[in-house]
Amino acid sequence: MKNSIKNITNTLWPAKEFSIEDAAYWVFIVVMVLAFILGGYALAVMNNAYAQEIQLKASWYSEASLNKEGTFKTSKGIMANGQRFNENALTCATRLYPFNTKLKITNKNNGKSVIVEVTDRISKRFANKRIDLSKTAFKQIAELRLGIVPIKVEENND
Repeated sequence: MKNSIKNITNTLWPAKEFSIEDAAYWVFIVVMVLAFILGGYALAVMNNAYAQEIQLKASWYSEASLNKEGTFKTSKGIMANGQRFNENALTCATRLYPFNTKLKITNKNNGKSVIVEVTDRISKRFANKRIDLSKTAFKQIAELRLGIVPIKVEENND
């Protein structure tokens, strides 16, 4: 029985020296396949870890502030997700999370939190430093006059 299995094995896979280069090649192939399969998930996890690691701050925006800086005129009040901007909704602008992600934003200074939905993108200048909250969302965690506050961000899966 052992000899017949050995004969079949040798027929299908002829005996060959297995070199270090062969092993390195197959290890590389396996790693690349795993990276491709797990890449999307790993990227999301790394992005979330990165957002937690950096010192994020929250600012706020409203129709008045968008008008003042001139972006409301060019966007006509339409956010990056295609919906109309509503400063009274609990929303935010960020480049760190996908659209429709629910985030729990906690003011590190006072512990107050708000749940917001990602509906817009912040300018590239602040992409890795800041999350822009709608006026109403910011008011739930801080006074508007403060303008910018340090925050902790968590994805809200509820």
